[in-house]
Amino acid sequence: MKNEEYIIGQILFYQQLHHHLPKINPKWFKDADNQSIIASMQRVYMLGDVVDPMTMNKHLDRKQLIKAIQYRESVWAGADIRKQIIEIQYDYILYELKTKIQITNWDGGLLDIKSKLQSALDESVVDVGNDPKDINAVSSNVMTIIRESMARGEKLTGKSSGWNKLDSTIGGYNAGDLIVVAGRPGMGKTAIALTFAHDFALKGGRVLFLSLEMSNEQLAKRYISLVGEIANHRIRNNTMFEHEMKVVEAFMKQPPMTFHIDDDADTSLAMIRGKCKLHKAKHGLDLIIIDYIQLIRVNKAHSREQEIAEISRGLKLLAKELNCTVMILAQLSRKPEERSDKRPMLSDLRESGAIEQDADAVLFPFRPAYYERDRPPIEDAELIVAKNRHGESGMIPVTFDGMLTKYTEILG
Repeated sequence: MKNEEYIIGQILFYQQLHHHLPKINPKWFKDADNQSIIASMQRVYMLGDVVDPMTMNKHLDRKQLIKAIQYRESVWAGADIRKQIIEIQYDYILYELKTKIQITNWDGGLLDIKSKLQSALDESVVDVGNDPKDINAVSSNVMTIIRESMARGEKLTGKSSGWNKLDSTIGGYNAGDLIVVAGRPGMGKTAIALTFAHDFALKGGRVLFLSLEMSNEQLAKRYISLVGEIANHRIRNNTMFEHEMKVVEAFMKQPPMTFHIDDDADTSLAMIRGKCKLHKAKHGLDLIIIDYIQLIRVNKAHSREQEIAEISRGLKLLAKELNCTVMILAQLSRKPEERSDKRPMLSDLRESGAIEQDADAVLFPFRPAYYERDRPPIEDAELIVAKNRHGESGMIPVTFDGMLTKYTEILG
C-alpha cells in the first residue's frame, strides 16, 4: 500500500489521527485524486464535522469518493502515520529542490549564487511539527533538570555569562533566548558584546561572533586591547611595548577557548542561519552574537519594518532550533538625544515593535559621560536591563574605559 493511500485510510479509520490534518499539505500528494481527498478531509475537520466518506461526499466526485472508501477499508492495524507523512513530504521537497536548481539562473557573482542556493536549501526542511505535550510531563522533566543543576551546586537555569549581576538578573544565557543589546553610536555596543563573548568563552562557553560591520582584523585589534589592556590607538599606530606584546602572545598560547569570529560579506538571514547550523555541527554552539541587526538582509522586498520583524523572528526561531542563545546588537533612533534624560527606552529601538516583542531581554549600555565636555578616563556607566522575560528589569553598574573601549562590571 502506497504512503498516500495509507495516510488517507488511517486518518479516515482512526479518529485519534485527525489532529495531523492541519499539518499536511495536499501538494505533498502526487496523485491528483488523493490531493482532492486530503483537502476535503481538511475542510471537514476545520468545520468541526466528523471526517468520514459521508461528510466528504459533497466535496468529492464519485471516483474520488470510491477511492477514499477503499483506502479506509484497506486500513492496517496501528495508528501511527508520522513516518509516512515525513516520507511524502521529503519526496515532494526533494522534487521541488531539484526543479528549483534546474530552473535557477546561475549567472551573477558568487555571493548571489550562494544566496540563491541557500534560499533553496532553507525551504527544503522536513518537519511535521511537534505534538502537544502534557504540561505535567514537561514540568517533571524541568524539575529533574533543576534538581540535577542544584546537586552540582549551580544556581542558574542558564549558563553563566561571567558577569555576576547579569547572571542574577536574567539567569545567565538560557538556550532559546534572544537577547538584544541596543544603543546609540558611541555607546560601545560592540565593546560590551566583545567583552560578553570573551568572558563567556573563559567560562567554557562556545561562542560565534558574526561581525557584519567590522572586519576580522579590526575585531582582533579590539580583542588584543581587551585581553592585553592596551590602549586602542597604540595598537593601531604600532607603538606597543615589547612586554605588552608578550602578555598578549602568552594569553593566545593558553588552552584555546571555543570563540570564533566571522566577517562574511553575505549578510542575508538565510546565510546566517546556514552558517550557524554548520558551525554548531563542527564546533558546538552556546552563544551567537550578531553585530548588528540593521545590516542583515532578507531576500524579499518589504518595508523596513516588515524586514526587521522577519529578521527578529527568524533569529528567535534560530535560537530555539539550535538550542542556544542569540545576542543581536541594534541601533537606537535619535530620540534619546532629544530628551533631557538621555537614558534610552524600549520605544527608542528603530522599527522596535517586532524586536521588543521577540526579545527575551533587552540591554542598553549607557554612558552618561558621553554627553559631557570633559570625560574622565574611566567613566561610571550603566547597563540598563529594559526588558527581562525571566525576571525584573533594572540597572547594573559598570565602568567604561575609553582607551580600551572596555566595559567592566562593578562588583560589591
